[in-house]
Amino acid sequence: MPFRITVDLLDASYQASTLDRSHAEWPPHPSRIFCALVSVAEPTDPVQDAALSWLEQQPLPALRVPARTTEAEIPRMAWVPTNASAAKPGHAVLPGRTNGGKPKVWPQRSLAQPRLELVWPSEPPRGVFTVLAELARTVPYIGRAGGHALVTADTSEHSVANDRSTEWEMWHPSDAAGTTADACSLRAPYPGYLQRLRRAHEQGESAWQQARMFPYIRQGATAPDSTQEPKAGPFEDLMTFAFPPRFSLDPALTVVATGALREKTMGLLAEAGHDVETMVAVHGHKTKGDERRLCAYLGLPFVGHPHADGRLRGVAVALPSDLDPAHRRALLAVLLRMGGGLRKLKLPSLERPVSLTYVRAGGTEVTSLKSVMPEQWTRAARQWTTVLPMVLDRFPRGRDIEGSVATSCRLAGLPTPIAVEVLRTGAYVPGAPILCSNAVRRKDGERPLPVRHVRLAFPQPVTGPVVLGSKKTFGLGLCVPCDAWKAEA
Repeated sequence: MPFRITVDLLDASYQASTLDRSHAEWPPHPSRIFCALVSVAEPTDPVQDAALSWLEQQPLPALRVPARTTEAEIPRMAWVPTNASAAKPGHAVLPGRTNGGKPKVWPQRSLAQPRLELVWPSEPPRGVFTVLAELARTVPYIGRAGGHALVTADTSEHSVANDRSTEWEMWHPSDAAGTTADACSLRAPYPGYLQRLRRAHEQGESAWQQARMFPYIRQGATAPDSTQEPKAGPFEDLMTFAFPPRFSLDPALTVVATGALREKTMGLLAEAGHDVETMVAVHGHKTKGDERRLCAYLGLPFVGHPHADGRLRGVAVALPSDLDPAHRRALLAVLLRMGGGLRKLKLPSLERPVSLTYVRAGGTEVTSLKSVMPEQWTRAARQWTTVLPMVLDRFPRGRDIEGSVATSCRLAGLPTPIAVEVLRTGAYVPGAPILCSNAVRRKDGERPLPVRHVRLAFPQPVTGPVVLGSKKTFGLGLCVPCDAWKAEA
């Protein structure tokens, strides 16, 4: 018998938003149900832990949701009392709202049927089922705290939704990722999820940063072609260099480090007798109308691991695919072979140069840290997300910041994305740093363009590295395949 968790919403609306809070989440993410069970479980109860661990080890669940839903035209609004900020707040401070305040807004999805079902293919042992059923009955809401629900668990083949099959739709796990009306990526439980959530709670981190995305497809739809040939990105070669094992660099110094890497590269070329002034791709000073791609100088942050801190563990040089062959040979020679290659980097913030070690693709003799391995950044994928925030190429028109990001993709030599998600605060990948405006400027007086973490979905796989935004040649806007950080770094 399959194991099913049924959510009967007390209001015919699903109150949960996407991570950027711009739209209502649909279909519901299975990780929400799992997180709800974890939230009502006793952290020190080994029996409840064993039941939740059994659930996270199971294959991904299918979803049965109402077929007729619509995004609410007017989001739900409410005034929220101001939290006390002083030992003895005055009557004008608590309760109530601050002067000039705005109401809280929650996107929601209106449903024809106030029921959601998650179906796992495996039947749990009797004791595990008893514990999970008790936890489910204790869950007070799903999504926003105002989304009151009655949550139950059972192992019956029969579902009330089956009696009116045309009014319901099924979403099943898929082998190929896609972002269309019939295919999407959902956050779902995975082995080790419980411990990550507990650790995140102890360290004050967000639960959604521990999530992993998995492809889902609507029943009856054609699955995306997983064998589609990848599209070549704007870069052809990526040479990565690792810092010493016990050395790391504050990500706020990314543009400082990559600027120093650029100067060092030009210095090596000049010492070898090359005319650096003619190497536009290296120094980056193009004339108006010059469509040639530029080299990108990258800082490689440590992200995606439970203990990731976002600090730089190495640097890299990405060579564009349209680089002059003679210039490519010269760069490869001075960085890898001539005089021992690039072995030290002098940073303005440090007294002594930092030692660098070249990391070959697939090599583990230097380090086991995936952040400095070329394949971490170069493999083909449909979905990418920033690990260093991007600086937009221009101010968005009105509120269309997603359109501005799509324009940045085209300017970076990437395909037009079919889906763009933009976070106002925070990051999608655990450990990815949030940088202030001063950390993204190379010189005083630069325009304060928006800085955001984004997630992109392309119509076909794209080979990396993927870097976008106005500071892409200095490493900001560096992206990683969305599922690359699933494995332990």
